[in-house]
Amino acid sequence: MQTYGCHLNKMRYIKILPILVILLSSMSFSVNAIEEEGFPGRAKYPSVPFISLQDLYKKRNDVVIVDTRSKYEHSTLHIKNSINIPISGLDFSSQIRKLYKQKKKTIVFYCNGHECTKSYDAVIKAKRFAKVEDTLAFDAGVFDWARKYPSESVLLGKSPIKITNLISVEDFEKHLLKPKAFLERSNNKCIILDVRDSAQRTDRIFAGYEQSVDLDDTIGIDKYINEAIATKQPLCIYDAVGEQVRWLQYYLKQKNLKNYFFLDGGAKAFFETPYKELYGS
Repeated sequence: MQTYGCHLNKMRYIKILPILVILLSSMSFSVNAIEEEGFPGRAKYPSVPFISLQDLYKKRNDVVIVDTRSKYEHSTLHIKNSINIPISGLDFSSQIRKLYKQKKKTIVFYCNGHECTKSYDAVIKAKRFAKVEDTLAFDAGVFDWARKYPSESVLLGKSPIKITNLISVEDFEKHLLKPKAFLERSNNKCIILDVRDSAQRTDRIFAGYEQSVDLDDTIGIDKYINEAIATKQPLCIYDAVGEQVRWLQYYLKQKNLKNYFFLDGGAKAFFETPYKELYGS
């Protein structure tokens, strides 16, 4: 009887085991889903190691922090003591190799935040082309950092920063116009600025009517800001894909300019909008 009872228990265990495996697997999946929530890049780049906001703050003096964004973005807002090496640069890999050789510390890459993939791409590029394995992605990005650690952030050359000076998504979106609305606004006494890089200005939206100015040309930007104030005309500004203008907004805010509009999605969105939708015929 004892042997038979043990056999029954063994059979029950064999039947229950698959159920336990399924339950544990689903629990593991749920935990992972919670951990990845808000960080879509982690699922797309499973091989890229990352560092959390709190851990980077604790280790900030023991690692080298590299800003992979453009020079203009870095000059607007960045993590204090970070080094700007744009991932778009042709010499990115050689600079990373040289930096690691000099510092001999873990390199942590960052960009704008949760939706930005430059930090992940930088890790891959550093390993594959610079042959630097000791790298991490800080995928929470500069905005999370600035809100949490304003004393360790730099905004328009000043540190510590005031959190209230960080522009919210809502405030940015207030100044966005869809292509048709932007076209209508620009036809009604508006100073139109094309702030794309010179290499991107192969096609113009308002040929002969817009002014071209580089984002890092503060003298040129100031000229049109002053003109807008003097003539009481709004600035209608567009870039390549609608991302760079977000950083220009900080400068406009610093200059206390309130009457301005951005083309939602930039020139790319405009040229992709059907002619009939824009002009109605």
